[in-house]
Amino acid sequence: MNCSDPEFQPLDIAACYGTGLTAKTISYGTASFLAPHRLRIGPSHVAVLCRFQGNMVWIESTTLCPHPCAILGYQLDGCQAHLPEQRIRDYVAAGGRVDLYRLSPIDRLSEPESELLTKILVKHFIGQRVTYDLGGALLSGTRLFKRTQLLPQADLNELFCSELVAAVLMRLGRMNRANPTQFNPASLLRQLVRQGTYQFEQRFRSC
Repeated sequence: MNCSDPEFQPLDIAACYGTGLTAKTISYGTASFLAPHRLRIGPSHVAVLCRFQGNMVWIESTTLCPHPCAILGYQLDGCQAHLPEQRIRDYVAAGGRVDLYRLSPIDRLSEPESELLTKILVKHFIGQRVTYDLGGALLSGTRLFKRTQLLPQADLNELFCSELVAAVLMRLGRMNRANPTQFNPASLLRQLVRQGTYQFEQRFRSC
């Protein structure tokens, strides 16, 4: 992990690069030499941060986390919360890394928007036990099918990681409205960086 103490902000996006077979398949299967240079090999997973009860928490939709949800108190598949330092440590300890992306200065959240972000993530997605969308995750990795009319409509009761982040960004006006199911971790971050909404902030890996 980076030797300096991290400081997180609401709506920071964590771009996670895992070392397992599934993670590498996602990263290399969505690679693009035309992408911004840090994103030519895309992340295998993304999470978003918000403030909850005075602390920053990492919100993600996953089936691969071994820790109990920091809010619900038990392990589950789907939308869940963890301490960001804990999840970064998971990736770094396994030989992976986490890149942190932050809203550009003109796009930073106001305090009411930060409160709305927490309400959406904690009270809605976690509080209503939103489950993991495996089918949507598989479709988002395709290069052609997801651009056709065959892409299913979004179901916000089932979300995969980048679908969750995209839906929140659209609700808060940081992305144009579209079907969030079309975005995989790589394509989501590439669009956000290209349009100037997000900037690379910090990399976490072994010192």
